Amino acid sequence: MPSSICILGGCGAMGRVIVACLCRHVPMCNVTVADRLPPAAALPARTRFARVDLRDHRALVRLLRRHALVINSTSHHFNLPVMRAALDARVHYLDLGGLFHYTRRQLKLDPEFRKGGRTAILGMGCAPGISNLLALWAAEGMDCVEAVHIKVGGRSWGPSSEAFPYAVGTIREELMLKPAVYHGWAWRFARPRHGVEWFRFPQPVGRQRIFFTLHSEVATLPLSLPGVREASFKIGFPDEIIRAALSSSRSGAPGAPNGAAKPNPPRDCEITVALVRGKANGKRLARMACCKAFSEGSHAAGDWDTAWPPAIVAAMVVAGRIQQPGVFPPERIVPLVPFLAALRRVGFELLCRRE
Repeated sequence: MPSSICILGGCGAMGRVIVACLCRHVPMCNVTVADRLPPAAALPARTRFARVDLRDHRALVRLLRRHALVINSTSHHFNLPVMRAALDARVHYLDLGGLFHYTRRQLKLDPEFRKGGRTAILGMGCAPGISNLLALWAAEGMDCVEAVHIKVGGRSWGPSSEAFPYAVGTIREELMLKPAVYHGWAWRFARPRHGVEWFRFPQPVGRQRIFFTLHSEVATLPLSLPGVREASFKIGFPDEIIRAALSSSRSGAPGAPNGAAKPNPPRDCEITVALVRGKANGKRLARMACCKAFSEGSHAAGDWDTAWPPAIVAAMVVAGRIQQPGVFPPERIVPLVPFLAALRRVGFELLCRRE
């Protein structure tokens, strides 16, 4: 099998950051940057551009056949058709998440990936992705996990901006669709932006207002960790981002897209937290695991903590360190210790403590 990686949406805002991380982390692997339109700027060395329309299944399959793995950095609305193309091309698959409902549909393709001997990893960005593995870390040694709550917050010290932290279409859906909350061994759906709380994140983020949004962690963690009765996801957005996202009807406007170079380099921190409650040896435990990401160069913290995980895990797959065929969320297949070590090496701060 060729040791090369194809990244769909590679000319997009987040795709460009993932390409940069791949070139730094997988130096011996060739990367194909695939998109509908050619790149506006020169591509890094060892990469090449391929034009592709995701609606053309045959052309997509022909492209993917020349690679070992495809990273899907497009909208989650394309997750299922890209997975089917990966099956036909017999390549491994990785994406950044499916906003709960798409993730649940994608999991149903597990028998086909197992039959084809290929691996699909769903939601391997920051949240989902890092968040799922933080939950696994916090649950280590527990005989029974009763509750898992993921919380994401950030703080900026740069100029005020209405630039969206990631794709505005996804943010709109998170703000407008009913969020899934797992309670009493069942999924329920709350009102959009319900469950507001003021949560104190570790420094330097501190106290932030967060609320429920629709996310994939809630679809998989109750199935992956034994005994879970409660699971939720909450995130905080500045008021100006909420207003701009709700009033915008087209992706990427207003403001600069995520991953794009900004006139004023961002200065910010994003923290992802997993709060886990459970039992070990008959005693109740509560732990908090967290990941701190910081801005670097022209990219915000949220760019890096979304882009590094797929680069790290793609390298594990093409190197044969992840081999089990089927469709998996991160917490069920990504080796925890090597993943956390890789995050530390590229500058993330990680901690896990008792609450």
